[in-house]
Amino acid sequence: MAKSIICPNPNCGYEGKPKKKARGSIIVGLVLCFFFLIPGLLYFIIKSGYRYYCPKCNLQLATDN
Repeated sequence: MAKSIICPNPNCGYEGKPKKKARGSIIVGLVLCFFFLIPGLLYFIIKSGYRYYCPKCNLQLATDN
């Protein structure tokens, strides 16, 4: 993902760094691994990566898998 973005929302117009948020939950993954090893590992594989949001209007800009 680029270091700076220009928000495509016409009402926002933010220019700067996007907000980065993980796609999955570590707690859910650990609980699944504790009780069921294979589904827990699959959860971590499927939910790896990040989502990028505009910090001003919270519009989702991109995903990183």
